[in-house]
Amino acid sequence: MRIRRMNYYFIALLVLLPGVYVARAAETAQVAPRDTRALASTPFQLIPPSGHLLGEWGGMRTWLEDHGVTPTLSLVIDALGNPKGGEQKGFTAPGNLGLDLLFDLEKLHGPKGGSFELSMSQRWANSLSEEHIGNVFTVQQVYGGQTFHLIDVAYRQKLLDDSLEFRLGRIATGDDFLVSQYNYLFVQNGFDGNPVGIFFNSPGMTAYPNATWGGLVKARPTERTYVMGGVYNGDEDIRRNKEHGMDFSMNGPLFAIMETGFQVNGLPGDQGLLGNYKAGIWYDNHQYPEFNSPNQKRGNWGFYGLFDQLLVPFGGQGSNRGFGVTGSVLISPDENISQMPYFFTAGLVARGIFKSRPTDVAGIGVVYGHFSDDLRESQRREQVGAQRSETVYELTYRFNFLDDALFLQPDLQYINRPGGTGQISDALACGAQIGVNF
Repeated sequence: MRIRRMNYYFIALLVLLPGVYVARAAETAQVAPRDTRALASTPFQLIPPSGHLLGEWGGMRTWLEDHGVTPTLSLVIDALGNPKGGEQKGFTAPGNLGLDLLFDLEKLHGPKGGSFELSMSQRWANSLSEEHIGNVFTVQQVYGGQTFHLIDVAYRQKLLDDSLEFRLGRIATGDDFLVSQYNYLFVQNGFDGNPVGIFFNSPGMTAYPNATWGGLVKARPTERTYVMGGVYNGDEDIRRNKEHGMDFSMNGPLFAIMETGFQVNGLPGDQGLLGNYKAGIWYDNHQYPEFNSPNQKRGNWGFYGLFDQLLVPFGGQGSNRGFGVTGSVLISPDENISQMPYFFTAGLVARGIFKSRPTDVAGIGVVYGHFSDDLRESQRREQVGAQRSETVYELTYRFNFLDDALFLQPDLQYINRPGGTGQISDALACGAQIGVNF
């Protein structure tokens, strides 16, 4: 059985590769190196290069970087409570201590354009949503996998002036797909990292701190566009805390995803407002229980779109300050097996509102998820709380200090229909996110 599943992965990679090369053949263009999470460096950069609280680590960090090893040690704590609503009042402060090591293999006398990624995390504490509020869109983005985790163990190779790259190893799908930098501002997990709606319908989708065996190929047929596809081991058991991210089996089933993106402006010489527009489609080969029958169905699929668009720049040419809008739509149309067939996010984000604080970021956003009509009917037959929809509104402001090595982020969230049933009173969650880059 495992041999057969490995064959599926191999066949899927062969299917994806020709499409990528065809896209590359459409137009040959010189492309500058880019960050892996953005098509190009953005004037409205929500995550600026951070300073280091401990400076040069006594010279060790600089020496390592000069010799091809870039270490990142960071701490994030989400300290929130619900003084009103939910199942009961409470307070929790989950945290994530992350260590990332990036090895530049060219500096280490390896292949040009090659790099190796190794990352791990330690998480602790409990979820305010799970233990006190009772809602499905968790109000703290660092909750999940509360233990030590080995995460990425991956090789990345860039070719043809960075217009073609592949990534292989233990990786998370959400590192590369369904990503907008604007979303990283929010503390609400419905935004942060990836729009969370996909996880209700696809057990094979993975995101930090859960990584799985996988591979992707990404091509940039023009300076403003990219096409990428990936296949992954969709085994749900990799999330078990007792495995600590070190379950290296390939028990499947297959999870596959493709995405294309287009950038408006943002290249040298462009005078217009930067925008990123992305669309994708995914397939998960799990067995799904049907809501309206005792049967199971093989496979589910969905599609999505997300964008971010700068609307008003602040300051002169080259300023990283500005005001923009972001949003996403996720649809998984088979309501007989999809728990949440319709999911939406929208947000307004501003960086550097005050000239005296050019790297501070403010945001207001909304997350909405609509549960399946078929699921709701099955819940009514079983005489349990029938889920219709849940909506979360968030208002947040991030104060950056010490060259962005430290931030303090007061946060306010209002949860409408926690759990989607209408049986739990609307809740108010408030507190702060604290982050340190050592």
